[in-house]
Amino acid sequence: MPNGPSRRSLLTAAGLGALGALGGAGGARAADDPGPAAFASPQLTPYVDELPVPPVLTGDRTLVMAPATHRFHRDLGIAPTWSYGGQPYYGPTIEARRDEPLSLTFDNAFGDHLFAADIDPSLMGASELDRTRPRTAVHLHGAITPPAADGHPEDTYRPGGTMTYRHPNGQQAAHLWYHDHAMGITRLNAVAGLAGQYLLRDAYDTGAAGNPLGLPAGEFELPLTLADRRFHADGSLNFRTSPAVPQGRWEGSMLGDTMTVNGVVAPYVKVARGCYRLRVLNASNARGYRLSFSGASGAAGSSGPSGSAGKMPFWVVGTDGGLLDAPVRTTSVRLTPGERLDLVVDFGGLGAGEHIDLTNDLQEAPEVVAATGVTPVTDVLRFIGTGTPGFAAPPPPRLRGGAREPAPLPALPTTFDRRRVITLTPARVPGYPPAGMTMNNMLYDNTPILAPRQGTSELWEFVNISPQAHPMHLHLVHMRIVGRQRVDLESYVKANPRPAAGTAWTPAPDAYLVGAVQPPEAWEAGVKDTVACPPATVTRVLVRFPDAAELGFDPDAAFTALDGSPLQGYVWHCHILDHEDDCMMARYRVTV
Repeated sequence: MPNGPSRRSLLTAAGLGALGALGGAGGARAADDPGPAAFASPQLTPYVDELPVPPVLTGDRTLVMAPATHRFHRDLGIAPTWSYGGQPYYGPTIEARRDEPLSLTFDNAFGDHLFAADIDPSLMGASELDRTRPRTAVHLHGAITPPAADGHPEDTYRPGGTMTYRHPNGQQAAHLWYHDHAMGITRLNAVAGLAGQYLLRDAYDTGAAGNPLGLPAGEFELPLTLADRRFHADGSLNFRTSPAVPQGRWEGSMLGDTMTVNGVVAPYVKVARGCYRLRVLNASNARGYRLSFSGASGAAGSSGPSGSAGKMPFWVVGTDGGLLDAPVRTTSVRLTPGERLDLVVDFGGLGAGEHIDLTNDLQEAPEVVAATGVTPVTDVLRFIGTGTPGFAAPPPPRLRGGAREPAPLPALPTTFDRRRVITLTPARVPGYPPAGMTMNNMLYDNTPILAPRQGTSELWEFVNISPQAHPMHLHLVHMRIVGRQRVDLESYVKANPRPAAGTAWTPAPDAYLVGAVQPPEAWEAGVKDTVACPPATVTRVLVRFPDAAELGFDPDAAFTALDGSPLQGYVWHCHILDHEDDCMMARYRVTV
């Protein structure tokens, strides 16, 4: 286990604290606003490169993690990248079936780190050696997996090392993804290219034509990995965001000024007349999105007229952990880092040569703009009609509960075994000692750690006192959102002085609540493993911690890391990867 606390908010001087308190908002660069002049990407024309679709792999296999090369836009040079399995950037889509275990072996074949100069060795887990012999670990995000196969951030391996992860795939069909999880350098490894989608199928959601649910499949199902990036003039990736932060120091939030989908800047894709299933993943380090469909020549689609302000309606059929009970019709959705959404979009009214655009209009918080100069861009992905017939059927009125459908989602229970208050803190609270990006004011190696009991349900209340949304992710388990409620932060903080970091700080928010409880959006009411927690708000989620009998493995089993260190349990963390690397991450065990 790493020794000592991270450097954390000791770097609040020179503007580091301001940037460290940011993230989780906005889109990408506006065409007339280059952002911080020192790190602005070249001006790039959107919708000139075709969307690449990664290959789909099945069955046990070995994927080599190695340097690669990739062109992110036709007007950029060929860039050095990292990838899984010989791809130019990112990794292949892995497809698995429920109750069919899958073994994935990952070989670390890297040399120098792609972002060697950006490594901050003062962060917990990181070291100078990561510049020339970078560590890796592979986490299957959203999977119900034994501890030894979870990609624990302390169970890492250097070039020449290999690790086999065996996933039981015992859960229902879901949209998972795999990505790097090496402590202290996750944010760098992910931007370098270590991410990929993982689609788990079952007897209902088979992913094949003629599936019982009648959902688009084959060429009519598209994985879309969204990520903001920043580029040098030669086309290579640039990790730096703010000129106020010296290179090699933790910045707080990597915010790109250019939008990519499947590793290409604002691409286009040709679509037939009919419905498509879009598996949307937010793989950005820190940026959230508000997505909608519109276009200068965009017909509304055969499903009906355009929505408000010219936006085209579409359906959400699933969340992180699987299908909703029924499709939810909407004109926009929000997506924070780590979250996934399963969409069905009808392009039936799109004629040959006409187009509809997937756009983002989430505005940055003023603090983000002040620290980074980044402003949102609307250009994400363009759909261009071919005029040929496609998948004509809309999604069914119901997805669960029928004879050829999975069981309906259980009703949210009204009782639980324990309530936990979780505070999410900024880089500094005015008038109180700085304690970095923390959860409960604790550092990663502080004790005691949380230890929920197997077979119990808990209500977790995330009280966010920072100025940005934090996407909270728990390994192993899933959550259901109960609701959100505003908090009077000024009174809350004044009445509950925050101690120095390392002392738990979890005051109940009850006396400081403002207004009514807001239920989750209909399209986020399903099974979740990553939940958006807005600022000045308490976000309540129900979590059930399964026992060994129902899992088929002991979730509290001790195991030995590749370096010989004893490990036990899982982690939970903010999925702003920069915050995770600054130890906005903690261990927990599911005990008997």
